[in-house]
Amino acid sequence: MAEDLQYLMERIQKDAVDKAETEAAAIIARAKDKAAEIVKAAEAEASAKLEKADKDAEAFTERSERTLEQSARDLLLSVGKNLEKMILDLLNLQVEKSLDESTVKQMLLTVAKSYTTDVDVEFSEADASKLSSFVMGEFAKELGKGVKVESDKGVKFGFRIKLDGGKVTHEFTEAAMADALSALLRPQLSRVVNAAAQAK
Repeated sequence: MAEDLQYLMERIQKDAVDKAETEAAAIIARAKDKAAEIVKAAEAEASAKLEKADKDAEAFTERSERTLEQSARDLLLSVGKNLEKMILDLLNLQVEKSLDESTVKQMLLTVAKSYTTDVDVEFSEADASKLSSFVMGEFAKELGKGVKVESDKGVKFGFRIKLDGGKVTHEFTEAAMADALSALLRPQLSRVVNAAAQAK
């Protein structure tokens, strides 16, 4: 009987150890599974953060490049406008210098051949007094029609011709000539600035 009891105790003990070992193995397996899930989730999160960081860096680089390109364009436009203003100022100065008394007389005689009606000629106040006798003499003779000389504060150099009681006006002033010349010059300046922009 003592042997049966000993056997029974050993058997209970062995069953308890086996059960404990099985439960321990299950706990360890669950812990490993949980640890694997945590590692996988952490890796996925780290990968997502790296991907986002890469995208953010790429977007930042792209924005920076666009900003630099825009700044370069703005600078070129600013330089182009300053260059254009400088050239147009020089052009105005050259037109003013070119419109001396002798040139104005030649221009008047040339345009007189184109008119077949009475005309009013407007000069600056200084030129009106200097050129009045020429207009009433040689110009009127070439024109073969009536002529009237007036002064206009809006004219600095050159002259303005009015026909048909002022309904038709032809400008030969420094402003009109400079505008006409600058209109021809602007496409050239534009090409220079665009060529500079493309060469960057």
